[in-house]
Order: sequence, then C-alpha cells, then structure tokens
Amino acid sequence: MRAFKILIIGTVQSVGFRPSMYRAFREFYGWVKNSSKGVEIYLEANLTKREIEKLIIDNSPVNASIDSIEIKQAEIKKKAFDRFFIRESTGSEGAAFVPPDLGICNECAMELLDKNNRRFLHPFINCTNCGPRFSIITATPYDREKTTMRHFKMCDECKKEFSNPLDRRFHAQPIACNSCGPEYFLIRDKKIISKNIQAIKRTCTELKNGAVILLKGIGGYHLICDALNKDAIKKLKSIKFRENKPFAVIVKNIETVEKHCFVSEKEKKLLKSQVKPIALLKKKESNFLKDATLNSPYLGVMLPYAPIHILLFYFSNIEFLVATSANLTDKPLIYEDKDALNFKRADYILTNNRRIVRPIEDSIVMVNSNKTLIFRLARGYAPVYLNLKTKPNILAVGADLKNNIAISLQDKIILSQYIGNLEEFENYERFKKNVKDFVNFFNFKPDIVASDKHPDYLSSNYADENFKNVIKIQHHKAHFASVLFENKTEEPAIGVILDGTGFGDDGYIWGGEFFIKDKKIERVGHISYMPFAFGDKAIKEPYRLAMLLLFNLFGEKAFEHRLFDKHKEFAKFIKLAKPTKTSSAGRLFDIVSALIGISETSSYEAEAAINLTYAAMQSDTEERFDYNIKNFEIDFLQTIRQIAFEKRPKPELAKMFHNTFCNAVVQNTLNIAKQTGIKTIALSGGVFQNELVFRTVYNELQKASLKVITNTKVPVNDGGIALGQIYMINRYVNE
Repeated sequence: MRAFKILIIGTVQSVGFRPSMYRAFREFYGWVKNSSKGVEIYLEANLTKREIEKLIIDNSPVNASIDSIEIKQAEIKKKAFDRFFIRESTGSEGAAFVPPDLGICNECAMELLDKNNRRFLHPFINCTNCGPRFSIITATPYDREKTTMRHFKMCDECKKEFSNPLDRRFHAQPIACNSCGPEYFLIRDKKIISKNIQAIKRTCTELKNGAVILLKGIGGYHLICDALNKDAIKKLKSIKFRENKPFAVIVKNIETVEKHCFVSEKEKKLLKSQVKPIALLKKKESNFLKDATLNSPYLGVMLPYAPIHILLFYFSNIEFLVATSANLTDKPLIYEDKDALNFKRADYILTNNRRIVRPIEDSIVMVNSNKTLIFRLARGYAPVYLNLKTKPNILAVGADLKNNIAISLQDKIILSQYIGNLEEFENYERFKKNVKDFVNFFNFKPDIVASDKHPDYLSSNYADENFKNVIKIQHHKAHFASVLFENKTEEPAIGVILDGTGFGDDGYIWGGEFFIKDKKIERVGHISYMPFAFGDKAIKEPYRLAMLLLFNLFGEKAFEHRLFDKHKEFAKFIKLAKPTKTSSAGRLFDIVSALIGISETSSYEAEAAINLTYAAMQSDTEERFDYNIKNFEIDFLQTIRQIAFEKRPKPELAKMFHNTFCNAVVQNTLNIAKQTGIKTIALSGGVFQNELVFRTVYNELQKASLKVITNTKVPVNDGGIALGQIYMINRYVNE
C-alpha cells in the first residue's frame, strides 16, 4: 500500500478545509490537521499523486485558495490507521494564512430568518463559510482557543455540530446559538436598558424615531441612522464634525439598490459577494438621499454583511441605513468597548461582549471600464496574500496617506488592512500597533525595512528610529512597481503615475510622472513644474496655490482675478512667497477647482478635485484647452492662462479641463510608446480614482492597441505603496 504526506499551503484554515478533506478521503485511512504551515494530510491509499491532487482541488471549499500542494510518497507494508479522521492542530513555528472576515453566507442568512431553525434571529450566526476571522484571532493555527470566542462555552448542540465532520459548522470557531455565546446589549448613559433580541428591537424603534446609534459590528463600531431621516443625518454630521463628505449606506437588499442606482452585473456580483464592500454606484436620481450624499452623483452602497444588519432591517422596515465609522473625522475607528462607552454623543450604544482583537474598516471599491478599483482595502479583502519569493524578510511601512503595511514571508507578501492617514496622531499610534501586531502575529523578523523616500513622513521616521537596515523607495516608483508585481509583468513597460504628493529624486514634489521599466525603472517625463508653497495649508486651501500660479503667470494683472479680491489679506503675501516646485496632478486639479470657483478649500482629502469632477459630469462638451508637450513634459500653463479669466459655466469649464488633462496624458504616453517601442502601460496613483480620468485614459490607450494594466488586487492609491516597496527591493534595489 502507498502512504502519502501532503502539505497544502494557501488560505486553507478557517474556511472549512479539514471537513472537506475528511469527506473527500473518508473511504481511505489516515488523518488531516491544521498546522502553522497550512493543512497537513497523512493518507494511506492506492491512489496516484495526480488523483490525490484532483480530489483536493475538486473538494476545496468555496472560500479557500490553494497556492501549492506538496505530496511525498512511500510504500508501506501495513496500515497505521483503521480510518480517516481529523487530528488536533499542531505547531507554532511560522504562521498559517488566516483569511479575512467574511460576510454572512446565503445559508446562514436563510437560517437567521427561519422560524423553525434553532438559530432563528441569532445575531452571531456563522458557519465555516462565513463570519469573523482576522478580527478575532490572536494566534495561529486558527482554533477556538486562539480567538476571542474562547471565553464562551459551547452548549451541547453546538458542541455536537462543532465535532461532526459532516456538519457545515464542523470546527466553525465562532460557533454559537441562542443558548450560548456572546450577547447584545443596548446601553444609554452607561446603563444596560435591554439585552439580545429585545435590545435589537428597541434599537429599531429608536432608529425609526430619528436616533443615532453606536453599533458594534465585526471589525469595529459604526454610527448608524435612518438615511431618510433628515434630522438624524443632521445630528450625525454634528457628531462627526463632517458637513461636506458623503456618507455610505447599508441597503436592505439588492432589489432596493437596483431601484435607485445603476448596477452592472460586475457591481452586482461584488455587492452580493462575501466581501460585501462599499461599492460606489451612480444614482438614478441626483436628489436621492441628498442629505447623505450631498452633491455627489454616487451612492456608496453595501449590502448587510453581518447578521445584526439583517435583523435591524427585519425589525424596522427601514430600507437605507447610513453607516459610517465610529470616530471623529480622520480619527481611527473605535473598536474597544471602553472607548465606545465614552463616546457620548450617540443616543444609544448597541454593543456585544465578543472582543475585537484588531479593528477593520469597510472596504471601498469602484467598477470602472470593467475593472474593479480598490479605494480602501479592509474588511473582506485584508489581509491580502500574494505570491512572491524574496530572499530576505522585508517589512514595508508604506506611505503616510491611506496607510497599509506589508511583509514578505514564506514566499508571500501579506498586505495589511487600511490604517488611515498618519498625520493624525491617533492614526499614527494605531499604525505603530499594527506594525507590532503583524510582526508578532506572523512570527516575523524583518531583515530589511522599506520606507518612503519622503524625509518628513512619520512612517519613514518610525522605520529609521526602530530598525537598522532601512531602504528608502521613491514613492511613484513604488506605485509603478505595485502594478508590475500584481500583473506579473516581466516585459518592458511605461508607468503613468498620477497623484497628489510624493518626494522626488530631485528634491521636488512629484505627482504627474512617466516612467519606463526595462532593466531598471527610470523617469522619462512629467507634468511641467508649477510653483508650490505654504505647506499643508496649500493642500487644505487650494486658493493659495491658484493665486500663486496666477501671480507667476500674469504678474500684477493677476490681482484682477476674483480670488485676489476675495482673499485680500493673503494676497499681500504672494510677492513674498519662496516656492519650491511640483509636478503634482492632484495639485493641478485643486488649482483649477479654485480658479473657476468650485472649491477654494478642502475639508477632507481631495475635496476640491472631487467637486471639480462632479461639476464636469454635468457637461457633455468635448472641447478642450491648449497645452504643450516637449521632451515628454506636459506643460499646462497655457491651459491655466485660458481658464483663469474664462466666463463660461463652471460645469463646462470643469469638463473642458478634464478633456484637456486626459488628452495630454494619453498623447504623452503615446509619444513615449512610439519612441521606445514599449506596448505595455501601467496606470496607478490616487488621481486614477477619478472616474473620468481613468475611463478616458484607459480606453484611449487600449484603442491605440496598447496593453493597459492597473491595480485591482490592492488599492490604486497609496494603500498599494507597501506592496510596491517590497517589489522594488526584490527587483530593483541594487540598480
């Protein structure tokens, strides 16, 4: 008889892999177990390696992801076992790959509302195909005693399901029912006023009466209210100190989404997937949910991903719940109960006693030109595991905006959940905790640490202060590298990287860059430099840069522009400014927004640029302004001269600028492609979150018979920088 030792590596724990293997091999002899490496099988059977591999793949659970199957064979004279069984987990060396938190599966959602099911209305219902994972685990292998569910004793019926390999809740680590497990509590003024279903029913009553509720979900707390209640939304805006930024909503079901939004098949599939991200969808009526979405043509939509969401809709008959991270704007997500109890401005707190180990925000995506662009990588996606063999262990600390970190370990890159903007001190503290958590959780010791080249980035300073072997990676090269790695691109490529800020190799502020990758990555073009001064205030108050550029272009004539009349005190300092230079596409959008009177200030990141795009969407003009290209440099100064004193309607000017910008980017890329013969184009950077820019540039380059690639597994914005930093060290650091 043959005996086989099998090691399956990938996302194979906490997804029902062992019971699936038990069912696949139960006619044979041996065992299956979790280990710190993955899933191990010892099998005694007269099978071939090919037959075993096929059985493993064909019986793999829906949420599993197999990276490799190693099979070693030997001949034996007699059996060591008289059956096939599931063995206890072993090992603590290294770390297995634990999947993200998964939204409720269809089977559990049906059981939740089935009056004949013993988990009817149970707010913690889950199985091996759904439920919390990364947010509740303390160590690997993934077993109940290594999650925050270890504090809850299973009842006899749950224990029976948990122990039965033929049950879909076999070793579902967060298993519970109405007789055991965590409980929900409704709290007001730090006093419990009701529990469990009564607490949920009371919450629904208060939501219908206009209350704002602090709700504990899977990865942290949300502030929720009825999206159709104007007074509740007004109260929510006051709580968050957030007047201008749209809110996302949880929608009762997909039918309701389709009634009010345009939904493609790809968007529908995303919404209904177990990732359950926030998807940015076009509204059918511009005024729909106006109080929540303001002037945005989009509605940020997610379907219920936790049982508690389904129950809130079930008992309230509300169709739309505004759901926003429980924090003050730009502060980190609240996830610890003590912080929730001290968050005094909500009317009630609906919480539970299952502890969250690590906070995880909701993911945000947009489908553009049939590509899924990730704007925030968090619940449902993170941690992301990508195959890459690196000789040293590398820790990448990413960038300061939209920070995600990454490590290279066991032939994998592991990208963390979204952390936030590190300029906010509490986010920086959360970042430091996240680095320590990743290092400890994955039992990881870095040989090299990668950080951004920006001398003032907190993430870079943290790396310098806490590690020895630190390598600085230029920001936009990391963007480019992240696309090359994602798409496994070995051939020469052109990188078009458009964003707001990045410290350049020449000491200036880059952000409109063109690179080529052959044996190394080098900059070959950019947006022509514009003056930049006034530090962070210039980003939050774009009128400053607009006035500075006007003065540089027109001299004293610039004072005739309405901005100089409106900001008379600031105008006095224009002549005294000592600017540096920037090629930033993001700053260019800000300047145009201020020049034509759409947004002169930004209360949140890129607000001026975003509002410029919203205005452009109201016009269908195909006209554009003039620009110049020389030596692969795009000069938009003629564009600004034409815009500055133009009196056309704002939407028309906004659209003409978008037409001009996209045309220039495409033309410059074509020029580089023609001269170099390179046919592959990589797009990355936060400006490609702009629907008009991405769609136009992507489609026009494809029409020119070029191969266009971009980020789809990691964020197109700075959330993908850490991935690029690791790839740069692995491939180009010695160039």
